[in-house]
Amino acid sequence: MRDQIRNQKSKIENKISRRAFLRLALLAAIGAVGAYIFKSTEPVGLGKMLRWLWRGQTARWFAPKSRVALAACESYDANILAALRRAWRDARAPDLNNARIVLKPNLVDFIAGYPTFTHPRVTQAMIHLARELGARDIIVADGPAFRRDARAILDATGYTEMLAREKIAFVDLNYDDLVAVPLVGGYTRLKSLFIARTIADADVFVSMPKLKTHHWTQMSASVKNLFGIVPGIKYGWPKNTLHTTGIPVFLTELVESLPTRACAAVDGIVGLEGDGPIFGSAVPSGVLAVGTDLLAVDATCARLIGLDPARMDYLDFASWVGVGAIVESKIELVGDALAQFARAYERPPRPE
Repeated sequence: MRDQIRNQKSKIENKISRRAFLRLALLAAIGAVGAYIFKSTEPVGLGKMLRWLWRGQTARWFAPKSRVALAACESYDANILAALRRAWRDARAPDLNNARIVLKPNLVDFIAGYPTFTHPRVTQAMIHLARELGARDIIVADGPAFRRDARAILDATGYTEMLAREKIAFVDLNYDDLVAVPLVGGYTRLKSLFIARTIADADVFVSMPKLKTHHWTQMSASVKNLFGIVPGIKYGWPKNTLHTTGIPVFLTELVESLPTRACAAVDGIVGLEGDGPIFGSAVPSGVLAVGTDLLAVDATCARLIGLDPARMDYLDFASWVGVGAIVESKIELVGDALAQFARAYERPPRPE
């Protein structure tokens, strides 16, 4: 009888062990991101998670490399146009001939003494390059997250004078006509999102961020810059209502659901470190970064400032579901060498 009990117990323990092993193997395959999904997204079944996993793994194995170009530019008094022209060519960025393009700098706010915004000379250089490449229509646009009056920021940052000289219109995306865009990823509870019509109607959208640390996402670059296309008139200021869906999954939805072709041109000539995205300190990095995969551009920028992309939630999640490339083996760096510009930025404080 005791032998029968021991045998039965052994069979049960073996079954439990096999089940535990299978569960652990599944969790290992899904990865640590799975826990984040359950916390931050709508309730998802195993089938949806496995589809995301499959797509992400397929992209990591079979997708072509994403190309990111770096170009040295020592200061805002240097020949920014020449550096940007070279990076645009090296990155194989979009053909702008006869295109309607929207340039979206980061104009989050102006605070004297803090380099919070994309420098107007970088945006001006992009305007000149777009004209060289035959763009039919050029618009500069943003929807600042904090101030309701974008004109005050334009005046303080020098954009008003620059745009007047270039005869370029500015569109405040916070007050633009609204267009409902379906969210294709299914990562959040939202089924659609209203964005500015100016963005939806563009042939090419160029995210032009300032390279900064950020207390919520560790870094603000081409992806975080997309918050400016979401209209404040619909979602309020400072648009934190959208953070409740989970910043990483919401940003992934934005990248994947953009209704127009996108690329990035990052102003890293002078970056911002420490208490970003507003109260950090200026740090000269002397670089422009250009690419058509916003995730690859941001992963490269992260490495430039001493951050590990795999430890940044929004990059890790987006890569996990196959939206973009963040691992070095899937990014083809061209132009100037990353090591030439790399330096460890002071980390942002943890949000309270």
